[in-house]
Order: sequence, then structure tokens, then C-alpha cells
Amino acid sequence: MSRFKSAAATMALAGLLAGCSQSEPKATPELPERVCWGAFSGPEVNRILAPAEKVDHQADQFLLAEADDDASCRILADRVPSFVATAELLDFEGSAEREIWWFPDALPLDVGRAGSIRHGGATTYFACEPAASFSRPGKYVTLDIRFGGVPDEAKAQEVLPGLLKDFLAFAERELRCGGGAGRK
Repeated sequence: MSRFKSAAATMALAGLLAGCSQSEPKATPELPERVCWGAFSGPEVNRILAPAEKVDHQADQFLLAEADDDASCRILADRVPSFVATAELLDFEGSAEREIWWFPDALPLDVGRAGSIRHGGATTYFACEPAASFSRPGKYVTLDIRFGGVPDEAKAQEVLPGLLKDFLAFAERELRCGGGAGRK
């Protein structure tokens, strides 16, 4: 199972568990200025976090060197995943396209090669190094952001495009892909 599908299952479970809460949490604590490898603005992510009393941050090392390497960052609100950002390195563009187009409710978003926004998240991919041929693969990076338990979906739809743009700029810079390498 791909990292994206695994994250989707985790977020669905988190949503169900969040609905079981009997007491209403107070206010969500403020995040640091930069979160998730420094890719995102903490205050912007805070806008779409589920209400919670305690927030924790977990991140894999952002190291994508070989095909199928991935990295994810999770922000947990009261131990429930509330924000998950995932990047995965793939060999071929077709693989990257398949990873992001399985969302039936996705709408196009002008970020990366095939950005889309949907209920619960946003995703795109970019070419760090295009494939030269079938025998000489390239480096395509898929980026996915998911959130759970947001009380205001309109606010999430307002915040997500900027977060996905920040994620794209961070990944291109971190992987040394060159400015705008992933855009058509």
C-alpha cells in the first residue's frame, strides 16, 4: 500500500475517533513559527488543526534518494493525526500521476504538474529529473497534504493552496531540483 493510501486510512480513522469525543477541547495550542522540516508556516497550519488541548509534532528525515523513498510529517492534536504532509520519490511520471488521481472529489489546482484540492487535503507532483527513457528512469516527487477534524472546511480550502505551494518550493529546494523544475 502506498504511503498516500496509508495516510488516507489513518486520517479516516482519526476522523471517526474524533467524533467519539465527549468533552469539547479548549483552544488548540499555537505551533512554532515553522513546522514539518521548516516547510510550512506554523500559524497557517494552526488555522486548519482540529481543536485540541495538546499538539505533538513528528517528522521523518526528509531524505528522498531512491525510488519509493518517502518522508512524512504528522501533527497530532490530542494524539490524533490532524495534519499529515507526505512526499514520495517515484521513477516515472505515470506512477506519480496514478498516486494523485485516485481522489474522486479532486478539483484542479495550479500548483506543480497536476495539483488538486479536495475535501480533506491537496496533492501535486513535480519532475526533479525527467525520465530519459524507460530504461533510464527519472525522479518524480509526489506531495500530499491531509488534515482531519477541521471545523471550517471553507477555511481549509483557503489555506491549502498556499501550504501546497510552500511544500513544493521546499521540496524543490531541499532536493536541489532547480527553481521551477516541476512546473509545465
